[in-house]
Parts: sequence; structure tokens; C-alpha cells
Amino acid sequence: MILNEPDILIAEDEPLNRDVMKQFLTHKNFTHLRFAENGQQALDMVRLKKPDLLLLDVMMPEVMGLQVLHTLRQTYSMVELPIIMVTAIDEDQRIIRALELGANDYVIKPINFPILIARMHTQLTLTQLSALNAEFLNTASHDMRKPLAYIKDIANKARLKLASNEINATELMKNMTSISESASYVQNIANCVLNMQASGLGQIQLTKSPVNLNQLADEVIERHRERANEKKIGLITKHSAEKLVAEADRTRISQVLDNYVGNAIKFCSAGDIITVSVKLSGDMICTEVSDTGPGLTDNDINNLFIKDADFSNKPTDGEDSNGLGLPICKELLDLHDGSIGAYNNGQNGATFWFNLPLLRLKPVE
Repeated sequence: MILNEPDILIAEDEPLNRDVMKQFLTHKNFTHLRFAENGQQALDMVRLKKPDLLLLDVMMPEVMGLQVLHTLRQTYSMVELPIIMVTAIDEDQRIIRALELGANDYVIKPINFPILIARMHTQLTLTQLSALNAEFLNTASHDMRKPLAYIKDIANKARLKLASNEINATELMKNMTSISESASYVQNIANCVLNMQASGLGQIQLTKSPVNLNQLADEVIERHRERANEKKIGLITKHSAEKLVAEADRTRISQVLDNYVGNAIKFCSAGDIITVSVKLSGDMICTEVSDTGPGLTDNDINNLFIKDADFSNKPTDGEDSNGLGLPICKELLDLHDGSIGAYNNGQNGATFWFNLPLLRLKPVE
């Protein structure tokens, strides 16, 4: 698993070596290549645009490769900028020094290109997994804030009503149930984070079980109802009459649906309506979040699942834009063998959807 078009910077002063590396790497589908002819040019090119991987020759004019490495490590960690040193066969001491200075790996001239390709793939994969891990940690911490605030709010209101004898047993039981469900949701997110850490480098681990999508949608709606009421936005559900069950990681899919509903509330205004529907489409369960808000531009639709993309619409009440990002939502649906997308409605608003395979129980023989 590596970036689709990684940006590779090659710092090599010999023209023939640059030509050979370009020819071989291009043949192996590394098409986005940049070349620096000396150490100072390499530093300038990194400063202009950080590459995804740097192949750095040890013996370089103007600024030696080890000095380039030392300078770059003052700014970029081994994860942020993987650097593979290219050394001569008799440069053992320089190899040791390069590793001490923070080189990720090395190859020896004359280059064994299959070995180089394997080491490039390893570094790019590790970098991508680390970035995914960091993003999940960031979004998980955000996703836990809302239910924790909800728990705190319900508990405070119940405490005040108890103190003034304004609450009955039925209402108290309802409040306690809401607190318990929200606490379980937070605990599940925390467990997901711990499982990712235990698996190493943030590899996503799914814990699949039968999930009733109708029930899940109702739970997500309730978590967001108070915020929707504050903004005077309608929040409704439309369910298929039949019970629709998918084999999925309940917490992960709940996070995806939370993202959809939370975003719809952020970008809608007073009087808008958000509808969450669950329906059967062939062998797939289609879950949709449709709103009557501002809709999406063509550019927005094209960039929805691209990391760090800019969008034309802004939250209507100054909300932040954190949360489980759409690129990660897509990653999760891919892991579930599902699909994800969005489209504009006929007159106003947009619909965000995802499909999961319908769980069909095998007959008992």
C-alpha cells in the first residue's frame, strides 16, 4: 500500500546515473521524478516542495550528501521524509554515519534496482501507514468530544432536576440509558485506537459482527439531535420496513455515519431538513444522508475523498471542520468491500451515501 503517484526526489550529480535511474524507475511506474544535480539544489528543491521520498547520493558537489541529510533532519523526521542513501561499495564508515544521522536505509552502487524498488516500497508504505495512524488518532479524539459533552450535559440536567424533585423514574431511566449508550460509543472508539496501536503503525483492524443499519442510524440521529435543534434544523429518518443487517465493524461504520450527519448539520441553516435513510439496493444496503443545504460544486464533488482538499462551503455557525474525514471514510468502506459517494439533489442540497454488502445467513445443513 503506497501513494498512487509518490513524488520522488533523486539527488545525483552524474548525468548517466540520473538517466539510468529515470529509465528504470519510470518503467516501474514511478513517474513523478525530480532530479537535483548537487547537494545545495537538493536542499532548495526540498524547501520548495517536500518529496515523499529522497534518494540521496553520499558523494555530492557543493554540499555533501551527509550534510544534506543532517540539515534535513533538523526539520523533517524519518517518518515525514524518508531518505535512502546511495553509496559506493567501500563506504562502510559513511553508511554507519548516515544511519546515525537518521537515514532510513541505503543501497550500494552499482545499484541493484530490484532491491532499491523493494526498499522504496517499504519506506513509502511505512510513511503512509504512519500518516493514517496520526490522522485516526486526531479524528478519534474529536469524535469522542461530542458524546462526552452529551454525557456531561444529560448528567448535569438530571442532577438539577433530581435536586428540585422535577424528574420522574421514566425520564431518569431514559437519561441513564442515553448516558450508557454514549459511554459505550466512546469506549468503542478508544478500543479501536488501542487496537490500532497494538497492531503496529496504525494498521486498521476491523471487528466485524452483524449490524442492524436501521438501529445504528437511529442511534446516530439521537447523538446529533440536540445540536440540530440548537440550529433549528430538522433531523428525520426513513427506514426500510425490513430489517437490514450487514456484517461490519459497528464502531467504524458508526463513525462514518456520524461524519455524514455532523457535516450536514455544520453546513445547513435554520429551516433545513436532514434525512437519514436506509434501504436495500440489490445485494447492498444503501445508507443515505440527504439535506436541503447549499449543495456541492462540481469541484467539491471531484475532491470529496482527497486529503486536505479545499471546499467552497463553510460551516454556517462557525463550527470547526474536524472529524472523521471523508478520505478515511472511504478507506473504511473499502475495507468493508463497500462503496461511498455523493451527489447533488435535484433543486437544493446534497446526498452522501455508502453501501455495505447485505448479510445473508447461509442455510443450516
